[in-house]
Amino acid sequence: MKKSNQDANKQLEDLFFDVKNSFLDYDPAYFIQNNLTLDGEPFSVLDNGWKFMSDIYRYIALQATRESGKPVVICKGRQVGATVMAGALDLYFTNSGLFTSPPVKVAHLFPAIALVKRFSQDKLENMIRSAKDDFINKNKLIHTEPNAVDNITMKQFNTGTLWIESIGADGDRVRGMSLDVAFFDEVQDMPGTAIGNVTKTLTASKYGQVGKGVQIYFGTPKERGSYFNQIWEQSDKRYYQLGCSNCKENYFFYHSDAPDLWRDIWVDDHNVKCPECGHKEHKIDAIENGRWVATRDPKTAKYTGFHINQLYIPYFKKQNILDLMPEFNPTQSERIWNNEVIGEFYSGSGMPLTRQDIIDNCIDMDRSFSRRVSARDKTTYLGVDWGGKVDMDNVDRGQSYSCVAVLSATPDGTLYVEHAHKLRSQSFNYKKETIIECYRRFGITRGVSDWFFGQDVVHDLQMIYRDRFLGAQGSGALIKPIKYREDELIISYNKDLLIEELFDKIRKGKIRFPGKSFEHIDWLIDHCTSMESSTRLSSGQQVKTFKKGTGPNDGLMALLYAYMAWKFDATAGYTVKPGMEKKNSMPKPTLAYAPNLRT
Repeated sequence: MKKSNQDANKQLEDLFFDVKNSFLDYDPAYFIQNNLTLDGEPFSVLDNGWKFMSDIYRYIALQATRESGKPVVICKGRQVGATVMAGALDLYFTNSGLFTSPPVKVAHLFPAIALVKRFSQDKLENMIRSAKDDFINKNKLIHTEPNAVDNITMKQFNTGTLWIESIGADGDRVRGMSLDVAFFDEVQDMPGTAIGNVTKTLTASKYGQVGKGVQIYFGTPKERGSYFNQIWEQSDKRYYQLGCSNCKENYFFYHSDAPDLWRDIWVDDHNVKCPECGHKEHKIDAIENGRWVATRDPKTAKYTGFHINQLYIPYFKKQNILDLMPEFNPTQSERIWNNEVIGEFYSGSGMPLTRQDIIDNCIDMDRSFSRRVSARDKTTYLGVDWGGKVDMDNVDRGQSYSCVAVLSATPDGTLYVEHAHKLRSQSFNYKKETIIECYRRFGITRGVSDWFFGQDVVHDLQMIYRDRFLGAQGSGALIKPIKYREDELIISYNKDLLIEELFDKIRKGKIRFPGKSFEHIDWLIDHCTSMESSTRLSSGQQVKTFKKGTGPNDGLMALLYAYMAWKFDATAGYTVKPGMEKKNSMPKPTLAYAPNLRT
């Protein structure tokens, strides 16, 4: 009898635990802790210094989904867990059972298809496969509906549907869908017109504001004046205040209008000091006692805004942040510090070219990438930059990509991007065959290639194409920034001056990108806008210099080499200005028939 009572009590305890957990699963923070892992490791944002994130989880899931909810914009530094948060919320919306009347339709959207594949395969699939008790897989619709979809871009569950898609240049890939929830990931790289088109898919949403649905925008800021900057400025701009366990007061740790507050508050290692009472405690404890505070009137703001940066990462010591500051680290720039670390928009001399410059001035929405080009129809030029990474690499090896770019030219000097891609292999034969195929398919008139990292390949290709495939070496020459060494089949060029020349053509709209192939050029636009600039004195003159910024620039260099190939022909080997023929100073004799001319 005693054993029977023990068994009954155990069953009641198990039932209570199950009921308790089923209710707790309605809270997204508990849903994640109870059901998800990160690569098999515990996944929690509770009681561990991530309260500033768990509050955002809860606001999106429980506030933004109400009729009174507003679109959410999250302005963030890198590596603060926002994409992981969005992936977890993707699964929360479609698997918690809270959004089943009707079953919710969620889209997780990116600027380009490459990011879709990376997120779906590397992050979301791992989260699904490593879920506790295989919970997410068991809820897939394929177990009850044999025709249900489960692939990289669409997953159907018993309690909702999830799409992972890119919006491209104009949102055409998702136009026509009917959605309830839209996550705009890396929204800082999305054209405003495309976002506007996508939001029309939310007009019939059953969750969130009537006609608007649930909209969540998040990204790492770049330049001021961008679309992302505009929507952030229309938000109530919430910043996270730390809380003192001694005096119970809350205080700002960081604020855009007072960006140096943290320096005195964060006294050492993981310890912060309350500016109200002087109490010193672990940063995690201060975060757990903290709260979000709006700095603009929420009633008049169009968006609910959250600002997050690396200062709040729980496991970071103060020294981790100091090591990222330009004043203590010469490899860091003001742009990287503002954008990547403290999550601020930035503009200044350090930003020579922006995505918006290209989108506003250089996109042809009626033109696609060319599959092939006939030499009879267009004059084309090839640029090649060699590197150590291939297109399938998702990890940062500290190396550059190998890239090719093809330009066609018109008589007025306008250059059209016909094709560009990153190579998929670094083998000698593959690289050589790629260039040969480019010459064949695109009818290349002349090509220019980086010489330093590709001497072996360039030498072999010059045996085939002679001066139709030239090597390029950087030089510091200012008086003659580009010249041709004919006996060596090599171009010497001043990289800084040539990049500024190319950027000037882009700003004037003289380099045209095919908007219909936005998925294929988005990476190239990123590479073109990754550079940072500064000035230095040379012989008493100020000279603008360029260096690689936060991302790769290899596509830009391939484009630069293609531009140099065009310029070679346009200037008769860099001897005259483009568009002007080289003329002999002495008059030439002319034969003419003039019967009435008297001598």
